[in-house]
Amino acid sequence: MKKIYIFLSYFFLSFFVTIVMIPNVAISQVPLKVGVLCPFTGRWGDSGRECAKGMSDAGKWLNQRDGVFGRKLEMLLIDDTSQPAETMAAYRKLNEADRILLLYIYSMDTALALVPHIHFDRIPTFTSSLPSHLTTPFKYPYVFSITPTPLDLSKIAMKFIVERSGIKGRKIKVVFVGSPDLYGRHFLDEAREYAKALGLDIGPDIWISDFSSTKMILPSLSTINQYNPDFAYLSLASKEAFLMLQEAKKMDLKTKWICNMRAFDENLSAFDGVFGVQPISPFGEDVPGMAVIKEAHQRWHPYDSHTLSYIEGWATTQVVAEALGRSLPEQRLSREWVKISLEGFKDFVLGGLIPPITISRDDHRPSVESRIFIIKEGKLSRITSFISLDRERR
Repeated sequence: MKKIYIFLSYFFLSFFVTIVMIPNVAISQVPLKVGVLCPFTGRWGDSGRECAKGMSDAGKWLNQRDGVFGRKLEMLLIDDTSQPAETMAAYRKLNEADRILLLYIYSMDTALALVPHIHFDRIPTFTSSLPSHLTTPFKYPYVFSITPTPLDLSKIAMKFIVERSGIKGRKIKVVFVGSPDLYGRHFLDEAREYAKALGLDIGPDIWISDFSSTKMILPSLSTINQYNPDFAYLSLASKEAFLMLQEAKKMDLKTKWICNMRAFDENLSAFDGVFGVQPISPFGEDVPGMAVIKEAHQRWHPYDSHTLSYIEGWATTQVVAEALGRSLPEQRLSREWVKISLEGFKDFVLGGLIPPITISRDDHRPSVESRIFIIKEGKLSRITSFISLDRERR
């Protein structure tokens, strides 16, 4: 009996040591690499840093919970300096050295500059603001997004104005305000036509190219004051929108402001009454998908504050992880399979953080709906449920 006891003790001890010494299979596997180009400075630096932080935290959260079917998700974050040579060097590193399966680009300008390389190398790529012409898979099969196009968001804003303005007996007057670069202009022709078809009176476009001094903003505000529109649709970066609204408040303009998704975030909390067409949930909003974000926030950095760009980053990582997971098992994991898996998304939901995502081989727009928010008592308050457009044949 004593010999049997000693034998069993030795056996279980050996078994225990063997189990402990064997490396964790999931940890030892090759990670799933995702490249991330986000600006940390410049025009989009504030929102870019928040987005990158949200992506990083979401990846950390996933990896602490078995990753993507046991595979670690590795987010390779690089500062997008908007310098062509540095951008190209970063892209080549991610593509050739790191062999990423998927790429995320925050800046629209950077995404457009890299599109020829993306399609040559066949890298499925997400961009935060996707111009509508890039959503046609026949021409651009590797470009995706998690939010509606700027054109579709502007149409939703116009639809909201027509249905909820309360103005009767005359045409509602609207102007478009933005930067004269591609970001501010690329959707305008189609947005104007859509607005006119709804019966809106469209005034002169207002361009602001320099925010280095408030004096540069005043001529634009003077033009707005002369036309006296009921609504001004604002397509700027958030910090630019802040300066614009700050000066407009001093002039006591009667125009109501409605901002696109990049202009409208928590930085505008001082301007009660400002509207925003915003598909992304503000940080802390009472939606089911926010629960794990709050838990992670409390665990890792409870004294930090976040904007909805952080939520955008978190949601992006969740969509990326889902696409990679659908591309497994190992024998078929490739960039092409990631693309194919993305084109199979149908009503994919993230607990209200973003609209449900549907992507097909014929249309890479993830959704054509958004909610409208208003700044009320210093907070971003939802005033509509999701407003939807029809998906026209493309």
